[in-house]
Amino acid sequence: MIVLGVDTSSESLMVSLIDDKRILANCNSIGTLKHSSLLFPAIQKSLKKIKAAPDDIDLLAVGLGPGSFTGLRVGITSMRGLAIALNKPIIGVPTMDAIAENGFYCLRRGGLLDRINKVCVILDAKKSQVYACSYAWDGMKIARVTGYLLEPIDKLSKKLRGKILFIGNGVDIYKDALLGLKRVEASFGGKASWIPKASTIARIGLEDFMKGKTDNPYKLVPMYLYGHDCNVKRN
Repeated sequence: MIVLGVDTSSESLMVSLIDDKRILANCNSIGTLKHSSLLFPAIQKSLKKIKAAPDDIDLLAVGLGPGSFTGLRVGITSMRGLAIALNKPIIGVPTMDAIAENGFYCLRRGGLLDRINKVCVILDAKKSQVYACSYAWDGMKIARVTGYLLEPIDKLSKKLRGKILFIGNGVDIYKDALLGLKRVEASFGGKASWIPKASTIARIGLEDFMKGKTDNPYKLVPMYLYGHDCNVKRN
């Protein structure tokens, strides 16, 4: 089963093809902000690497954000159109879930997972607020332990305690504030881990699909957490 994963929530365009067991191809453009002109060439390049055609794709997975308004519109609208044209299933994946996976990978790689089992994704939401979501490792899997939040950093801080790895571009702005929290022992993921991987988007989408989940390609919208915007709720 071939899964196409795409994320356009950040300045970087991320495209990946995976199957049930491995990554088949990656085609990423880091920090370009040219998603509208590069997305389909990147998909075509990825398919060419594995000598496949668009119709060989079995499932499409796309990052829902939150993130760049324009980037999300480009990615989700393009993937919706492709799903409809190819008559293939599509699944939207909250981008913070993919970034959290980066955090737990860093902890495992550093041999720290037995000491730090919490990850908090914080993304700059402008207007002195952050998008945030907290996750924990229960020894078997990653579990989301909060909703997808939009709030000032001081309000978020009141909900946090213990040893936590913070990850995401909000770290750039709020690192000092997080280091000053009395109930929190803060660690931070490096900038390379702030970018959601399309291969992770694809894998999460495949896991959801195997559980019987799919999204309606005509109704799939970005995850916006501001009240006047569209908002996707994931249970």
